Parts: sequence; C-alpha cells; structure tokens
Amino acid sequence: MTATQTRAPEAPTRPTDNAARRWTTPGVLLVLVIGLAALPTLQESLGLDAYLIVFGYTLFFWVTQASAWNLFSGFSGYLNFGHAIFYGAGVYVTANLARESDPNIFVAILGGALAAAVVAALIGYVIFHRGLAHEIFALFTFALAIAIGVLVRNVDAIGGGGVLMVSMVTYPEFLGSVNEMLYYLGLLLAVVAVVAAALVQRSRLGLGLFAIRDDERVAETMGVPTFRYKMIALVLAAAIGGASGALNAVMISFIEPEATFGIDVSVMVVLMALVGGRRHWAGPVIGAVLMFSLSDRLTGLGMTELSQLLTGLLLVVVIVGLKGGIHERWQRRPRAGLITFLGVLLVLLVTGLGGGFIGALLFALLAMIVVLVVPDAWWARLVNRSREGQPR
Repeated sequence: MTATQTRAPEAPTRPTDNAARRWTTPGVLLVLVIGLAALPTLQESLGLDAYLIVFGYTLFFWVTQASAWNLFSGFSGYLNFGHAIFYGAGVYVTANLARESDPNIFVAILGGALAAAVVAALIGYVIFHRGLAHEIFALFTFALAIAIGVLVRNVDAIGGGGVLMVSMVTYPEFLGSVNEMLYYLGLLLAVVAVVAAALVQRSRLGLGLFAIRDDERVAETMGVPTFRYKMIALVLAAAIGGASGALNAVMISFIEPEATFGIDVSVMVVLMALVGGRRHWAGPVIGAVLMFSLSDRLTGLGMTELSQLLTGLLLVVVIVGLKGGIHERWQRRPRAGLITFLGVLLVLLVTGLGGGFIGALLFALLAMIVVLVVPDAWWARLVNRSREGQPR
C-alpha cells in the first residue's frame, strides 16, 4: 500500500462485556427493586403469604447491615467485630425518643444515623490517628461493644435493663400498616446501602481503600490519604448501620442492651460478608440472602441449634471451596450459576416441593453453591465432555 492510499475504515467495534454489564446490572437491579416495592400491593391478588412482608423487611435489614459493614471493613481490610456499636446507637435513639412521645420515624432514622456517625468518628480518630494496627482495631471494637452494653444496662438515663416501646412512631399514612412501613423503609435503606457500597467501590475512595487493604504503608508512599479515607468510610458505614438500627427498634419493641450490643449482630454481618465475598458490593447481598433464608427456614421448623451448626458448616465450605466468597466464583461461571439458580427455583415453585417461596429460594441458592464449588479442573472436564457430546 502506497503512502497516497488511504486505509479502509474499520468496522464499528461491538461494545465490550464490561460496557454491556455497566448498563445491564443497574437495569436488572432497578427492575428487581420495583418488583419488591410492588410486593405488598400485589400480595393479596397473588395469594402470597403475609409472612413474606416480615421476611422481606428482615432480609432488607441484614442486607443493609452487611453492606454497611463491608463498605468499610471489607474494602479496607480493617475487620470490625463491634458493628453492633453503630447498630445499637440507632436502636437506642428510637427507643429513648419513644419513651416520652410518638417520634416521627424519619427523625428517628436521621437521629440514629447521626449518633452512629459521631461514635464512629470518635473511634476512628482514636485508632487511626495513632496509626494502630488492624488487629488492635478488631479487638478494640469487640471490647467496646461489650463495654457499651454494660454501660447502657447500668445507666437508667440511657436505657437501663431494657426499654419498652410503649409509644408508636408516627409516619405518613400512604406507607400503610406498621409492617408495610417497615418493609418499604427497610427496602429504601437496603437500596441506599447497596448503592453507596457500589459507588464507593468504583470511586477514588474505593481504590484508596483497596490499596489500604493490600498494603497500607505502600498506599501511603503512593500518596493515598489513608487517615481521611478510613475516616470517611467508617463514618459512612456507621451512619447506614445506625439508620437501619433506628428503624429496627420499631420491629423489636422491647430493647435490651445484651441483645443489642451483643455479638449476634456483629458476628452475623461478618459471616454474611465472608460467605458472599468481601471484595465486591454484591458479596454481602448474596451472603445475607443465603444465610438469613437458611436461618429463617430452620428456625421456623424449630431447629435453632441445627441452624447454628449448618451456618458454621456453610461458612467452612465457602472458605475452603470458595475462597473469596460466592461472588468471586460467580464471576468465573455466571451463566452456570444463574441457570442453576433460576432453574431450581422455577421447578420448586411450580411443583411446590420447596415448601413455599422462601424454601425454594434457599434450595436454589444451595444448588447454585454446589455448582460453583466444583473445582475449576473438574468443571473444565465437564464442559469439554458436554461439548464433545454435542452434534456438529
């Protein structure tokens, strides 16, 4: 080709998988949120069990708490074993407001978020300003949660032995009954938590947190403002956890310091993030859906102790067979995981063998995990054999 010849125009390139996924994922999530928001309205016409509203709210609560925990601890590597501190701050804001009057639920949620954010700022300044290690942060938050529980029990002005929600919160009438109000606002907070985690993950703040998780000293030498980034992420995570706690106080009705600041909430959010995957915003969502569905079904059958045993067993299986969590393996086999999940869910719903939607959801998730946990070498052999068996 001579210098005077022009090069033929190139054919337009097809959008990459990443670009397509960038538009597809928000669209799918938007449709899912709209469907969930319409569930209370369509409940009677579809003949759905009324318990689905309570189940849905509680699931949204765990998604919110696990996503909030992961926003800081999962992204930065600073494990927080005292997340109940922030959750409890929100709970006791609503509880103490309800002692004297009928508080507006939105005021309580904002108050819970603010109280938790202030507590997180104080904790972060004490730990991060001194440059203490990750292990110190984990032990400090764990011990502080226990200490705050003891303090609350012995100070009547805060709560004492317990707070009975004798008053009812006020809220707009269009939110329906109390359970429907909890459902709608729980869904809203879950969306806020997931969107916040997704935005942080893809922002400069997220990149800085990942650098801190990999090697904080190297991140500092590269110019990452580690102290500022850790403070922002911790305060944001605490505010979301506190807002969700303030709403959950309405569901609890009777608030006790041991149950609020105990290890149950803190341990559960850690397990959910570990099972789902700490390196992506979707990991805690997957972990929350799986673990809460498992716990709910077994507890409903009167198998509380078995629920704890299987939860621990599931954690071991995921840690050994799915290093990095379910989401990380899902990225390797998205089609196989999705087909398995939807196929099993549809079959169980049509045949009724799952014992209802919640049971079908649980079995579909467990079937998906079985597919994902197959070692890569074995999976490659299965795929090759299936391809060889297909007619050419």
